[in-house]
Amino acid sequence: MSVCLAISSFRNDETVLALLEEALEDLAPFAEILIVDSMGTGALPAAIAARGWSEQVFYESSEHNLGSAGNLARRLEWAAERDHRWVFAMNHDARVDHDVVRALVECGETVDRVGAVFPMRFKQGRQMYDLTGRQALPLPFRGSKERPTEAQYDVHWGSSNGTLYALEPVREGLSPWAELWMGWEDLGYGWLLERHGYRQVVLTDVEMEDPYEYVQKGPVTITDKPSWYAYYQARNLVLVTRWNLQPPIYWATVAGRLGLEVCLTVALRPDKRTRLNYLAHGLFDGLRGRAGKWMVP
Repeated sequence: MSVCLAISSFRNDETVLALLEEALEDLAPFAEILIVDSMGTGALPAAIAARGWSEQVFYESSEHNLGSAGNLARRLEWAAERDHRWVFAMNHDARVDHDVVRALVECGETVDRVGAVFPMRFKQGRQMYDLTGRQALPLPFRGSKERPTEAQYDVHWGSSNGTLYALEPVREGLSPWAELWMGWEDLGYGWLLERHGYRQVVLTDVEMEDPYEYVQKGPVTITDKPSWYAYYQARNLVLVTRWNLQPPIYWATVAGRLGLEVCLTVALRPDKRTRLNYLAHGLFDGLRGRAGKWMVP
Protein backbone atom coordinates (compact mmCIF):
# COMPACT_ATOMS: atom_id res chain seq x y z
CA MET A 1 0.00 0.00 0.00
CA SER A 2 3.04 2.30 -0.35
CA VAL A 3 2.01 5.75 -1.58
CA CYS A 4 4.17 8.75 -2.32
CA LEU A 5 3.29 12.39 -2.83
CA ALA A 6 4.59 13.86 -6.11
CA ILE A 7 4.49 17.63 -6.64
CA SER A 8 5.11 19.56 -9.85
CA SER A 9 6.88 22.90 -9.89
CA PHE A 10 7.93 25.59 -12.33
CA ARG A 11 9.11 28.77 -10.63
CA ASN A 12 6.85 28.05 -7.66
CA ASP A 13 9.46 27.81 -4.89
CA GLU A 14 7.53 29.55 -2.10
CA THR A 15 4.25 27.80 -2.89
CA VAL A 16 5.90 24.38 -2.96
CA LEU A 17 7.69 25.07 0.33
CA ALA A 18 4.32 25.90 1.89
CA LEU A 19 2.95 22.61 0.55
CA LEU A 20 5.88 20.74 2.08
CA GLU A 21 5.25 22.37 5.46
CA GLU A 22 1.64 21.21 5.20
CA ALA A 23 2.52 17.68 4.08
CA LEU A 24 5.23 17.13 6.68
CA GLU A 25 2.99 18.02 9.62
CA ASP A 26 2.07 14.33 9.42
CA LEU A 27 3.91 12.44 6.67
CA ALA A 28 1.55 9.44 6.85
CA PRO A 29 0.15 8.03 4.62
CA PHE A 30 3.07 9.08 2.41
CA ALA A 31 6.22 7.00 2.37
CA GLU A 32 8.09 9.95 0.87
CA ILE A 33 7.65 13.10 -1.18
CA LEU A 34 8.98 13.65 -4.72
CA ILE A 35 9.30 17.06 -6.37
CA VAL A 36 9.86 17.42 -10.11
CA ASP A 37 10.88 20.94 -11.04
CA SER A 38 11.56 22.60 -14.38
CA MET A 39 14.58 24.88 -14.67
CA GLY A 40 14.84 25.09 -10.89
CA THR A 41 16.40 28.10 -9.20
CA GLY A 42 18.20 26.04 -6.55
CA ALA A 43 16.08 27.51 -3.76
CA LEU A 44 13.98 24.39 -3.21
CA PRO A 45 16.81 21.85 -2.71
CA ALA A 46 18.64 24.36 -0.51
CA ALA A 47 15.57 24.85 1.67
CA ILE A 48 14.93 21.10 1.87
CA ALA A 49 18.49 20.52 3.08
CA ALA A 50 18.46 23.47 5.50
CA ARG A 51 15.20 22.31 7.13
CA GLY A 52 16.39 18.73 7.57
CA TRP A 53 13.86 17.22 5.15
CA SER A 54 16.32 15.35 2.95
CA GLU A 55 15.33 11.90 4.24
CA GLN A 56 11.66 12.43 3.42
CA VAL A 57 11.74 14.79 0.41
CA PHE A 58 13.53 14.07 -2.87
CA TYR A 59 14.05 16.74 -5.48
CA GLU A 60 14.78 16.63 -9.19
CA SER A 61 15.08 19.48 -11.66
CA SER A 62 15.11 19.42 -15.45
CA GLU A 63 17.38 21.73 -17.45
CA HIS A 64 14.48 22.49 -19.79
CA ASN A 65 10.80 23.25 -19.24
CA LEU A 66 9.00 19.89 -19.07
CA GLY A 67 5.54 21.43 -19.35
CA SER A 68 2.62 19.95 -17.46
CA ALA A 69 2.64 16.78 -19.59
CA GLY A 70 6.35 16.07 -19.23
CA ASN A 71 6.24 16.82 -15.52
CA LEU A 72 3.32 14.45 -14.92
CA ALA A 73 4.99 11.69 -16.91
CA ARG A 74 8.25 12.09 -15.01
CA ARG A 75 6.54 12.11 -11.59
CA LEU A 76 4.68 8.88 -12.32
CA GLU A 77 7.76 7.20 -13.80
CA TRP A 78 9.98 8.27 -10.89
CA ALA A 79 7.45 6.99 -8.34
CA ALA A 80 7.27 3.67 -10.23
CA GLU A 81 11.07 3.41 -10.20
CA ARG A 82 11.00 3.75 -6.41
CA ASP A 83 8.67 0.75 -6.07
CA HIS A 84 5.59 2.52 -4.79
CA ARG A 85 2.10 1.12 -5.30
CA TRP A 86 0.42 4.53 -5.56
CA VAL A 87 1.35 8.13 -6.32
CA PHE A 88 -0.72 11.13 -5.31
CA ALA A 89 -0.04 13.70 -8.01
CA MET A 90 -0.61 17.36 -7.35
CA ASN A 91 0.31 20.73 -8.82
CA HIS A 92 1.69 23.60 -6.80
CA ASP A 93 -1.78 25.21 -6.55
CA ALA A 94 -3.49 22.24 -4.84
CA ARG A 95 -3.81 21.46 -1.14
CA VAL A 96 -2.44 18.51 0.81
CA ASP A 97 -5.28 16.76 2.62
CA HIS A 98 -4.04 13.58 4.27
CA ASP A 99 -7.55 12.29 4.97
CA VAL A 100 -8.49 12.67 1.31
CA VAL A 101 -5.44 10.66 0.25
CA ARG A 102 -6.20 7.91 2.78
CA ALA A 103 -9.77 7.69 1.49
CA LEU A 104 -8.61 7.52 -2.13
CA VAL A 105 -6.14 4.74 -1.32
CA GLU A 106 -8.74 2.77 0.62
CA CYS A 107 -11.10 3.05 -2.36
CA GLY A 108 -8.39 2.08 -4.85
CA GLU A 109 -7.52 -1.04 -2.87
CA THR A 110 -11.07 -2.34 -3.40
CA VAL A 111 -11.19 -1.78 -7.18
CA ASP A 112 -9.89 -4.46 -9.53
CA ARG A 113 -7.45 -3.30 -12.19
CA VAL A 114 -7.64 0.33 -11.15
CA GLY A 115 -5.66 3.00 -12.96
CA ALA A 116 -6.70 6.16 -11.12
CA VAL A 117 -8.90 7.32 -8.25
CA PHE A 118 -10.17 10.90 -8.35
CA PRO A 119 -11.72 13.06 -5.63
CA MET A 120 -15.04 14.77 -6.30
CA ARG A 121 -13.79 17.94 -7.97
CA PHE A 122 -15.52 21.25 -7.24
CA LYS A 123 -14.72 23.90 -9.84
CA GLN A 124 -14.44 27.17 -7.94
CA GLY A 125 -14.65 29.28 -11.10
CA ARG A 126 -17.95 27.66 -12.12
CA GLN A 127 -19.33 26.88 -8.64
CA MET A 128 -20.16 23.36 -9.82
CA TYR A 129 -19.09 19.79 -9.30
CA ASP A 130 -17.17 18.55 -12.34
CA LEU A 131 -18.84 15.62 -14.11
CA THR A 132 -17.00 16.03 -17.41
CA GLY A 133 -15.12 12.73 -17.14
CA ARG A 134 -18.36 10.75 -17.26
CA GLN A 135 -18.48 11.61 -20.97
CA ALA A 136 -16.40 9.37 -23.20
CA LEU A 137 -16.22 12.06 -25.89
CA PRO A 138 -14.23 15.29 -25.43
CA LEU A 139 -17.35 17.42 -25.02
CA PRO A 140 -17.42 20.80 -23.21
CA PHE A 141 -17.59 21.07 -19.43
CA ARG A 142 -20.40 19.17 -17.74
CA GLY A 143 -21.24 20.05 -14.16
CA SER A 144 -23.85 19.99 -11.44
CA LYS A 145 -24.66 22.21 -8.48
CA GLU A 146 -25.44 19.05 -6.51
CA ARG A 147 -22.90 16.43 -5.52
CA PRO A 148 -23.70 13.00 -7.07
CA THR A 149 -25.53 10.66 -4.70
CA GLU A 150 -23.66 7.44 -5.52
CA ALA A 151 -20.58 6.68 -3.41
CA GLN A 152 -18.37 6.24 -6.46
CA TYR A 153 -18.65 6.05 -10.22
CA ASP A 154 -16.44 5.24 -13.19
CA VAL A 155 -15.10 7.90 -15.55
CA HIS A 156 -13.18 7.90 -18.82
CA TRP A 157 -10.60 10.49 -17.70
CA GLY A 158 -9.98 13.23 -15.16
CA SER A 159 -7.62 16.02 -14.17
CA SER A 160 -4.30 14.89 -12.74
CA ASN A 161 -4.22 17.62 -10.08
CA GLY A 162 -5.03 15.97 -6.75
CA THR A 163 -5.38 12.47 -8.21
CA LEU A 164 -4.22 9.08 -6.94
CA TYR A 165 -2.62 7.02 -9.72
CA ALA A 166 -1.87 3.32 -9.55
CA LEU A 167 1.68 2.60 -10.70
CA GLU A 168 1.07 -0.86 -12.14
CA PRO A 169 0.10 0.67 -15.52
CA VAL A 170 3.28 2.76 -15.55
CA ARG A 171 5.38 -0.36 -14.97
CA GLU A 172 3.56 -1.92 -17.93
CA GLY A 173 4.74 0.97 -20.09
CA LEU A 174 1.58 3.10 -19.91
CA SER A 175 2.56 6.65 -19.06
CA PRO A 176 1.25 10.13 -19.93
CA TRP A 177 2.66 11.36 -23.23
CA ALA A 178 5.41 13.80 -22.25
CA GLU A 179 5.71 15.05 -25.83
CA LEU A 180 2.32 16.78 -25.58
CA TRP A 181 4.16 19.34 -23.42
CA MET A 182 0.98 20.98 -22.12
CA GLY A 183 -2.73 20.45 -22.55
CA TRP A 184 -5.00 17.39 -22.79
CA GLU A 185 -2.38 15.08 -21.25
CA ASP A 186 -5.03 14.10 -18.66
CA LEU A 187 -7.52 13.16 -21.36
CA GLY A 188 -4.88 11.29 -23.35
CA TYR A 189 -3.74 9.28 -20.34
CA GLY A 190 -7.30 8.51 -19.26
CA TRP A 191 -8.14 7.18 -22.71
CA LEU A 192 -4.90 5.19 -22.73
CA LEU A 193 -5.73 3.56 -19.38
CA GLU A 194 -9.24 2.78 -20.56
CA ARG A 195 -7.98 1.28 -23.82
CA HIS A 196 -5.84 -1.15 -21.81
CA GLY A 197 -8.63 -2.21 -19.48
CA TYR A 198 -7.90 -0.05 -16.43
CA ARG A 199 -10.74 1.48 -14.43
CA GLN A 200 -10.82 5.09 -13.31
CA VAL A 201 -13.06 5.92 -10.38
CA VAL A 202 -14.38 9.09 -8.74
CA LEU A 203 -14.89 8.85 -4.97
CA THR A 204 -17.71 11.27 -4.18
CA ASP A 205 -17.26 11.27 -0.38
CA VAL A 206 -14.07 13.33 -0.63
CA GLU A 207 -13.96 16.75 -2.25
CA MET A 208 -11.23 18.84 -3.82
CA GLU A 209 -11.62 22.52 -4.67
CA ASP A 210 -10.12 23.00 -8.12
CA PRO A 211 -8.68 26.51 -8.76
CA TYR A 212 -8.74 26.07 -12.56
CA GLU A 213 -8.76 29.45 -14.31
CA TYR A 214 -12.13 30.81 -15.47
CA VAL A 215 -13.46 34.25 -16.31
CA GLN A 216 -17.05 35.50 -16.52
CA LYS A 217 -18.08 37.10 -19.81
CA GLY A 218 -21.63 38.31 -19.26
CA PRO A 219 -23.78 35.21 -18.74
CA VAL A 220 -21.03 32.88 -20.05
CA THR A 221 -18.17 31.33 -18.05
CA ILE A 222 -15.11 30.49 -20.18
CA THR A 223 -11.60 29.27 -19.48
CA ASP A 224 -9.03 31.99 -18.89
CA LYS A 225 -5.82 30.86 -20.55
CA PRO A 226 -3.09 32.88 -22.32
CA SER A 227 -3.24 33.22 -26.10
CA TRP A 228 -0.44 30.73 -26.77
CA TYR A 229 -2.38 27.97 -25.00
CA ALA A 230 -4.75 27.84 -27.98
CA TYR A 231 -2.02 26.18 -30.04
CA TYR A 232 -1.65 23.24 -27.63
CA GLN A 233 -5.39 23.09 -27.04
CA ALA A 234 -5.98 22.36 -30.73
CA ARG A 235 -2.88 20.33 -31.50
CA ASN A 236 -2.97 18.05 -28.48
CA LEU A 237 -6.67 17.27 -28.77
CA VAL A 238 -5.98 16.01 -32.28
CA LEU A 239 -2.87 14.11 -31.17
CA VAL A 240 -4.46 12.25 -28.25
CA THR A 241 -7.38 11.26 -30.49
CA ARG A 242 -4.94 9.92 -33.10
CA TRP A 243 -2.65 8.16 -30.66
CA ASN A 244 -5.55 6.44 -28.89
CA LEU A 245 -6.93 5.20 -32.25
CA GLN A 246 -10.35 6.70 -31.53
CA PRO A 247 -13.23 6.01 -33.96
CA PRO A 248 -14.86 8.56 -36.32
CA ILE A 249 -17.44 9.77 -33.78
CA TYR A 250 -14.57 11.07 -31.65
CA TRP A 251 -13.15 12.96 -34.61
CA ALA A 252 -16.54 14.56 -35.22
CA THR A 253 -16.60 15.69 -31.59
CA VAL A 254 -13.05 17.06 -31.86
CA ALA A 255 -14.11 19.10 -34.91
CA GLY A 256 -17.12 20.40 -33.02
CA ARG A 257 -15.06 21.22 -29.94
CA LEU A 258 -12.53 23.20 -31.96
CA GLY A 259 -15.33 24.91 -33.86
CA LEU A 260 -16.83 25.99 -30.55
CA GLU A 261 -13.47 27.39 -29.47
CA VAL A 262 -13.29 29.43 -32.68
CA CYS A 263 -16.75 30.84 -31.95
CA LEU A 264 -15.85 31.68 -28.34
CA THR A 265 -12.65 33.34 -29.51
CA VAL A 266 -14.43 35.50 -32.07
CA ALA A 267 -17.22 36.45 -29.67
CA LEU A 268 -15.57 36.70 -26.26
CA ARG A 269 -11.80 36.32 -26.10
CA PRO A 270 -9.14 39.03 -26.34
CA ASP A 271 -6.31 38.86 -28.90
CA LYS A 272 -8.69 37.25 -31.39
CA ARG A 273 -6.37 37.26 -34.41
CA THR A 274 -3.47 35.82 -32.42
CA ARG A 275 -5.59 33.08 -30.85
CA LEU A 276 -7.17 32.10 -34.18
CA ASN A 277 -3.71 31.89 -35.71
CA TYR A 278 -2.55 29.62 -32.88
CA LEU A 279 -5.64 27.44 -33.24
CA ALA A 280 -5.01 27.04 -36.96
CA HIS A 281 -1.33 26.20 -36.45
CA GLY A 282 -2.22 23.73 -33.71
CA LEU A 283 -4.80 21.96 -35.86
CA PHE A 284 -2.35 21.71 -38.78
CA ASP A 285 0.48 20.38 -36.60
CA GLY A 286 -1.82 17.90 -34.87
CA LEU A 287 -2.97 16.49 -38.21
CA ARG A 288 0.62 16.06 -39.37
CA GLY A 289 1.70 14.49 -36.06
CA ARG A 290 3.97 17.21 -34.73
CA ALA A 291 4.53 17.07 -30.96
CA GLY A 292 6.82 18.65 -28.36
CA LYS A 293 7.15 22.25 -27.20
CA TRP A 294 6.48 24.71 -30.01
CA MET A 295 7.76 28.29 -30.35
CA VAL A 296 5.32 29.51 -27.71
CA PRO A 297 5.34 30.61 -25.00
